[in-house]
Amino acid sequence: MTVRIIIMCKAPMAGAVKTRLMSSYSADQAAQLHMAMASTVIKRAKRLFDSVVIAADDIEHPFFNRFELPLLAQGEGDLGQRMQKQMQYAFSDGASAVLLLGTDSPHMDDERLLNAVEGLQTSDVVIGPVEDGGYDLLAFSKLYTLFDGVEWSSGQVLAQTLSNIHQQGFTEILLPFIFDVDFPEDIERAIEHGWKVTLP
Repeated sequence: MTVRIIIMCKAPMAGAVKTRLMSSYSADQAAQLHMAMASTVIKRAKRLFDSVVIAADDIEHPFFNRFELPLLAQGEGDLGQRMQKQMQYAFSDGASAVLLLGTDSPHMDDERLLNAVEGLQTSDVVIGPVEDGGYDLLAFSKLYTLFDGVEWSSGQVLAQTLSNIHQQGFTEILLPFIFDVDFPEDIERAIEHGWKVTLP
């Protein structure tokens, strides 16, 4: 099975990324933390898988050059529309499965990613749920449309995606719940869970 790993990543622009960290960090420091999180996630995926691409909001930003990976523009629309576009391209480009990955869980272990891919042997969709009602990864065995009506950045993202899955008669596997890094206290929590980072 040829699995395409698509990492949805924002350019590290101060004041535009990880803004909820800015109650304890400056805009520049929050951007530095975003770079550290993204770097950890991208390097992990590159180490584990052969086919990894970065879907960036600004493909001209020099941050992305350091990874020496294919770089694609996310395109316009909400998060669901942008992910759908990336999936369509991946399947049309020869991928037999797709794993969409964000950059907010730098503490994720290898096993979670490997289990997500393995789960596609027996299920249509694999989801990595997080405590705030969203998810840190989605894996698909085929090109499905599961994002209609999802209220992004709400606590209903997981529930609404699951509803779409069930309405269409697909099967899913839920990985164990973990957390993602949104707030300053999550930084220390991620470090406690194994993320190696030098704080700004």
